[in-house]
Amino acid sequence: MFCYLALLLVFFLIGISAHAQDEADRYPQRFRYRYVEPGAFQDSTITAGFDPSLYHPFFIKSRDGQYSLHISAYAQLRYNATFLSNTPEEVQSVETGYLLGRFRMFLEGNLTDKFYYHIRTNVNPAGNFELIAAYIQYNIDNKNWLRFGRQFMALSLEDWMYPLDLAAIEFSAMDFEFALWSSFGLQWRHIASDKFRSYVSIGNGSYGGRRTFPAPADSDLALIGRGEWNIMGGTWGRWDDMVGRKDKFPLGMMLGFSIGNQFRFDKEVIQTQPNGGTQVNLDYSLQGQDMHFFAAFNRTWTRYESGVGQDFYRDGFYTTLGYWIDNQWFSYARFDFVGKGNTPDPTNTLKNYAAPGAGVSYYPFFFNNKIRFTLEYNYLANPIDATTVSPDGQLGFVPSPYGAQSSLRFQAQFGF
Repeated sequence: MFCYLALLLVFFLIGISAHAQDEADRYPQRFRYRYVEPGAFQDSTITAGFDPSLYHPFFIKSRDGQYSLHISAYAQLRYNATFLSNTPEEVQSVETGYLLGRFRMFLEGNLTDKFYYHIRTNVNPAGNFELIAAYIQYNIDNKNWLRFGRQFMALSLEDWMYPLDLAAIEFSAMDFEFALWSSFGLQWRHIASDKFRSYVSIGNGSYGGRRTFPAPADSDLALIGRGEWNIMGGTWGRWDDMVGRKDKFPLGMMLGFSIGNQFRFDKEVIQTQPNGGTQVNLDYSLQGQDMHFFAAFNRTWTRYESGVGQDFYRDGFYTTLGYWIDNQWFSYARFDFVGKGNTPDPTNTLKNYAAPGAGVSYYPFFFNNKIRFTLEYNYLANPIDATTVSPDGQLGFVPSPYGAQSSLRFQAQFGF
């Protein structure tokens, strides 16, 4: 009976894919995997409409095109099932539940050809409203811009990406532990050539995790620099969508390096807490017509005043390998690692966070990747309570001191 059901499911999915392919052949202008330049669907005489070639497709603009407003939103609904091992009889070994991964809205556009604005809001898993980003950008020329306001600084490439463009369901534990998230500051981007671009920023960074707007509490100043080398692959636009679309671009490779330094100046605070930190990131991205590969390494040092605490470092590593089975099915494997480093541990019980996983996503439509359905499995070898990673439902694992655990997650992502 199970074999018959499995065969029936396979034939059903093949039928769906075949029908969708027929639709793509009949209406190629509607489908995103046949790449079109942004704005290709816009008519200069139309002042409002929907353009699926744009990242934020609904638009309102002035007739001369100087002013524009683009609107977009997406939500991620999840079901998590976590299976614990080595639990005593009185402790439940399976935990399940639904989760709103995120609900984000985007309002962005041009005030003139020189000034661009961007507002991004979110409702987090706890149901709290967040102002993720709110900045104004001044376009100096086609190679330089300046951004001022709350924004994501170009430090960790994973944090620099849109969540809906990830190969996996969620960011890595490395990102949750070390990323700045969004902070308030000034950022400058310079494109030196079609092979190299750089970012420099100054802001009020944090040591990781969301903080309330407008100022994170964990540092007073952050200085950040990042460089990217487009080894091969044509335009920079391909790297704004890390997963890409099947047949969107030929093979491309990018190497990135960044360093950030954080400072705290409150003399009372640094008598008991760190006075700053340094983070270095190295990442490599590879995209082809059928595949996607991403790997990143991170090391973060935490510093103390003399006699207050012991300086220490921690490492992180994350990689994903994805393959497009066809135009609608995307499969991937991932490995997530956060090391204990030389973190002071009086009881010598700290362990490394090491979590391999795999998943498959189905994209019912070709024209964007905002709508997809994903099934993902992850395994954590050590008790999460014994690692330096804070338990978070977003990662699929729950607080537990007993042993290994695994998670099975389903996500329905939809938006426009």
